[in-house]
Amino acid sequence: MARPKGSRIFFKYLISYITILLLPISIMSFVVYHFFVGKLQEEVIAGNLNILDKVRYVMDDQLKRVEDTTYQIMLKENHLSQYRASDDPGYKAWGIVNELKRYYTVNPFIDEIWLYYRGESSVYTSNSVYSLSMLSKQIYQFDNWTQDEIVNDLNTLEAPIVRSPSKNVLNHKRLVPILIPILPHKDKPYATLVYLIRESSIQKVLSSHVHTGGSTWVLDQNDRIVTGVGGNAGDQQEVISSLVAEHRFDTYRKVFFGEEEHYLFMVQSEQTGWKFVTLLPVRLVLDKVRQAQQIFQYGITFVLLSGGLFIFFSMRWNYRPIHQLKLETERILPSEAKSMNELETVRYALNSLARQNRELNERMKAHADAAKKQWLLSLLKGDLASAEELKDSGEQADFPDEGSLFRVAVVEFPGEKGEWRMTAQAIERLLPDEMLGYGIQHIDINRYILLMILDNRSDRNFIAGMDRFREALRDAITGPVTIGVGSCSGISDIPRSYLEAITAIDYRFIQGNDRTIYFEEIPQNKMEHEVYPYQELEQLRNSIRSGKASSVETGINAIVTAIRTKQPPLIVVRALCFEIIRTVNEARGELGLNEGEGSGYPDIFSLERFETMDAFEQLIRTICLDLCESLKAASGPDAEIPRSLENIIQHIEANYRSCDFSFQNMAREFGMALPNMSSYFKERTGYTLLEYTTNLRMETAKRLLLTEDITLQKIAEEVGYYNVSSFIRRFKQVTGVTPKEYRTRRQAGLNTQAGG
Repeated sequence: MARPKGSRIFFKYLISYITILLLPISIMSFVVYHFFVGKLQEEVIAGNLNILDKVRYVMDDQLKRVEDTTYQIMLKENHLSQYRASDDPGYKAWGIVNELKRYYTVNPFIDEIWLYYRGESSVYTSNSVYSLSMLSKQIYQFDNWTQDEIVNDLNTLEAPIVRSPSKNVLNHKRLVPILIPILPHKDKPYATLVYLIRESSIQKVLSSHVHTGGSTWVLDQNDRIVTGVGGNAGDQQEVISSLVAEHRFDTYRKVFFGEEEHYLFMVQSEQTGWKFVTLLPVRLVLDKVRQAQQIFQYGITFVLLSGGLFIFFSMRWNYRPIHQLKLETERILPSEAKSMNELETVRYALNSLARQNRELNERMKAHADAAKKQWLLSLLKGDLASAEELKDSGEQADFPDEGSLFRVAVVEFPGEKGEWRMTAQAIERLLPDEMLGYGIQHIDINRYILLMILDNRSDRNFIAGMDRFREALRDAITGPVTIGVGSCSGISDIPRSYLEAITAIDYRFIQGNDRTIYFEEIPQNKMEHEVYPYQELEQLRNSIRSGKASSVETGINAIVTAIRTKQPPLIVVRALCFEIIRTVNEARGELGLNEGEGSGYPDIFSLERFETMDAFEQLIRTICLDLCESLKAASGPDAEIPRSLENIIQHIEANYRSCDFSFQNMAREFGMALPNMSSYFKERTGYTLLEYTTNLRMETAKRLLLTEDITLQKIAEEVGYYNVSSFIRRFKQVTGVTPKEYRTRRQAGLNTQAGG
């Protein structure tokens, strides 16, 4: 991969990571060289001392056997006594020689044992009996122990001595004589005991523990060399003796021997006083240390090289997306500064995005306020009949579940219009913590509408909370506040609760301002059930559903007559008018008359402006005349012979997904009256036009819910509904669940099958 241009930051961080790698390696090197290497050196020195101590132990063991033999011979009641006391020379010689041979046999370290009783002419050995002159002339001829010296030592020795190794020229053996005077009872020795130790036996012990290139020595208690092996054995003995005498209290020390620095290791036997000395060149002693240092250096070099290469290539690999991010960022958000590195480019992009996000949040907040106002208006107008419709439409995700109860409250600030200007959000914040409500500005600037959610609160608690709320409003504006509260209702009856709240506000002319007026406390409310034209309204609904204009007109006249006769309260008339408008709109949709299009009729806020029966009567007649005209147009005097059923079905299947599709236009295109077409279609299929079309739309909606990740608004438009609330309501009527629930359940079922 070629190095990207302008990658200063790459090399900047590469150097920093290499530095980070060097830091622990440097610390590790320091610790190893100043601690672990020192410990290893101590272990090597201790190991050499241990080896030398093993030599001491073996030699002590052998010399202990010699010492035990000496003690046995020195005992007064020993086996030699009976032979020595004999007057028979032959028996005496035979007995002493056999005893010495027995001692010799049990100690292979000894080459021969001499026993000489002073004043006698014979020397008893473990091999035979010799005269003193014969022994020193014919049996043994030592190169550095003369006949006279032998005779003198045997007769005059007062203390044990160890002579230097001497070579017997007769058999070329090198022997180490150990001479011990025998002093059992008197101060003056009466005999001399001589042990001839083979020098090769001692050297064998030494050689088994000596390093190549070094030398090991044995010195007696008088610092005289007994023997030695190794590179310098036989030479420089006086130098060795002087070094030992000079450093007799050191277990190890560096000394110069010859032209090279050596380690002098020394161990002394507490049993015999002998000293065991090893001379090793420093280079040999520290050979393991140097090997460890060399291995460590190789390891450090390998770690540096491999770590550096790993850092370099991993950084190049990881740097590539960063560089591509810079290029992509410069493409999307070009900057005038051309010399920015990768981080500066990303920082610039993040700052730009953050600024844009803040602007978007501000727009979203404004949109959220508008959306909140829209769903509140939808609830007040009755466009949303259930909490499920509200949730599935995505307009308010945290709205209460189905079954919650509501009250609509209207807040009025008396005075000139705009004198007490507040925002709906400010009014919401003044609600007590235990109360939940959503506010919206009324068309009158001094009025606000609050949709209060009861959440099973008792009337007493609600009234107490409303009193605290009104006091908080009075403190905020430092003036009087009047609140009208509608009765408790479900979602579908929220428009009625609003009309009741408006009526309660109007009742201030009787009860006065600066108080909370509840609709159920108004006296005329007690007459409502008696004067409400339930029967006439139900007849009108049936007439509209039958599609007969004459029946609709008869139903309208019956309602108007009932109103004129019973003289119901104004709130009853307003609610009745709202029910008629909603009934007419639902009927138009069921008959396919401009389904999905707005009716153009007054909404809940316009109804509160009507204050006379004449105005209401005129409005009701206008609505019904409009409906009758639509019914007459749909059942005009066109051809009575229907087209083929297949053509009708093909037309529906080709156009049902269009929001502009209507049965009225289809009947006009086929030259048929809509009622005739409906009857013809039902006789042959068993379904009404609306049922058949609705089933097509719902099946298509089910498929889209499961296969497409799009909003409910988009799905509603795809299956021919302008209004998503109408789509949700119709979907639940057909399937028993809302679109959102259908999608969730089916997807969960598919996931379960896939997992199984």
